[in-house]
This record gives sequence, C-alpha cells and structure tokens, in this order.
Amino acid sequence: MHKSFYASHSIYSEPGPYRETLMRGGVEPNSIARWIGSFMQHPRGAESRERGFTPEQAADLELRSVAEILSVAVKRDLLEGDTAQHKVGGVCRDFAILAVSRFRECGTPARLRVGFADYLVQDHWEDHWLCEWHDGERWKRLDVEFTAIGGVSFDTLDVPRERFLTAGEAWFRIKDEPEIALRFGVSSLDLGGEWFVAGSLLREIAALRKLELKPWDYWGLSRDLSPVSTGLSHQARTTLDHLASRLRIVTVDGEDEPEAIADWPLPEQVISFPHGEPMAVRLRNS
Repeated sequence: MHKSFYASHSIYSEPGPYRETLMRGGVEPNSIARWIGSFMQHPRGAESRERGFTPEQAADLELRSVAEILSVAVKRDLLEGDTAQHKVGGVCRDFAILAVSRFRECGTPARLRVGFADYLVQDHWEDHWLCEWHDGERWKRLDVEFTAIGGVSFDTLDVPRERFLTAGEAWFRIKDEPEIALRFGVSSLDLGGEWFVAGSLLREIAALRKLELKPWDYWGLSRDLSPVSTGLSHQARTTLDHLASRLRIVTVDGEDEPEAIADWPLPEQVISFPHGEPMAVRLRNS
C-alpha cells in the first residue's frame, strides 16, 4: 500500500519557508514533542495557570497552519531561547499538527486523530487531539503535550487505545451508554454531550482527509448543533451513525487515504468559535 497520502503535506501541515526551522525539532518522537513544548503554551495548561495567558497568546489560537505558527515563534525569538517573550498560544490540535508536519517532512506517514482522553480530567472524556504516526509496522499515537510535560503513568509516545477514544469510537460508546454522553466534551467550559461528539465526528473525518480543522470549527449538519440543542433529528442521527461506521473502518492500519471516507465532502467554509463568538472562516483546502 502506498505511503504517499499521509506522508505528504496538507495545506495546513506544509511548513513553507520554515522547513529548516521545523527540522530543528530532531528526529525521535520524544525530542520532537519536547521541542514543540518549548515554544507552545496551552491556555488551560499548568504553565498558563502559573504565568497567565495573554491577549496576544489568545489571538494566536486563530493560527491554523504550521507555517503561521512557526512564523510567530521565529518572530518572538522563541526558538533562540528568549524566555522574555510569550510562547505561542495553542491547543492540543496545534501541538499535534506540528508533530504531524515534522513526520511528514521526513516522509513518515502521520495524521491528526480527533477524539477524547480520559487522563486530562478525572471521570471525564476530555476533547483531545493526538498525532498518529506510522513506524513502519503500525500506527502509534503520540500525545505531544504530555510527552513534553510528563505527569501521566503510561507511555505518551504510544498512548494506549483504552485511554483515548477517537470521535467515531466515542459516538458508538455514547450510543450504547447514553447516560455518559455529558462526560464527553470540554469540562472547563461546561461543554459536552451528544452534540459535541457529533461535531467531533465531522472534524475527525476532515482530519483523516488531511483538512486539519480547529476544535471549535463546525460545518455541515454540526452547524445547527449547540449546548442548547433539543436533540438530534432522526435524519441527523442516521447520517452520523453512517459516518461513524465509515470511521470505524479507518481503524485498520492502512497508510493510504481511507476509501471509506474518500468521497465525503469537505467544507470550503466553517463557522468557528475561537473566542466563544461565531465567525465565518474561509478555508484553505487546495
């Protein structure tokens, strides 16, 4: 099977003029993750609780491409060890896509996985994105943030499948156990439930087709979902069941574009909530 699909860049993983900068992250997954952590800061991470998260960093959350993120890191001299400057603000998706970009740059198949982790908040499946890369034998899931900071009891270079559920797996979990749906989402923002997992399904299929969206991007039928949704229509639920079933097929170890989702239409525009208020964003998908 070809490795060309996930081993080649997407429009958002392409480093552009910062290719040499990206290569400074090293070769091994551990060193790549630690390098990324040296200049990226999560708004809800321990570093932000200690040092704060500035308006400048909040604006960084709108950066979508690896090239844009690295341009800010270079501008602030963060890669030269300037600790006086604020790190680039970013969430799990941004940490992960930097690692995906680094793997792809050296020809290693890599992709974002959208899902939920049980190790961020006790008794909660927290929205979380990982970098999944192929070591020549199988896909491994790298948690870039926790590899950089530590604090968990398992190997963050190969996150156990039972500690991270993809959006498709989460959908079937809450279908079997509807009473736990509210445990899936972003606990600190009091966001969660079936509607949230539905949105994650669409973000996951886009990521697997190499259109790496932001965690707060909504499109298609997910645009009509919100915390105050009265529930999914029968038609919407049928469509989402079909989509989740397609995503279940993707769990096999193929390295090429999954045929099961290759015909699923991708958005040209999304409704995004980078700061809690809706805004239309035209995507760069070609």
